[in-house]
Amino acid sequence: MSPKSQEPPYLLAAQAGSVVRHLQSSLRAGEPASPADLCRTIGALQQLADDLTQVLPGLQGQLEECLLAGRVGAGDTAGEAWDKVAEVGYALAQARTGGLLMAAELRVSRRTLGELASS
Repeated sequence: MSPKSQEPPYLLAAQAGSVVRHLQSSLRAGEPASPADLCRTIGALQQLADDLTQVLPGLQGQLEECLLAGRVGAGDTAGEAWDKVAEVGYALAQARTGGLLMAAELRVSRRTLGELASS
């Protein structure tokens, strides 16, 4: 599964970062939000986390393809280049695991907030 947008991944990441920074700024300023707004915000963050977990393995595959095609690692020995690609792959796998955990916790938060708002 991949994100539904046709935008390049780096633009989507920049947009998501901008939205999160705006949210952080609003929270710091103490701007009130309704439970419905909070629920929608948590839902959007959960969707972002879900999308990230889907895209990260593809990034590793693209990096490996670039290495095999000679577009990265040209200044390194083959072993050094593969070691670096493996290191990036490990970091991406760790990030994916963190994203899966975050998405699960956001789902729980959203459900609980929805229950709280409806009571």
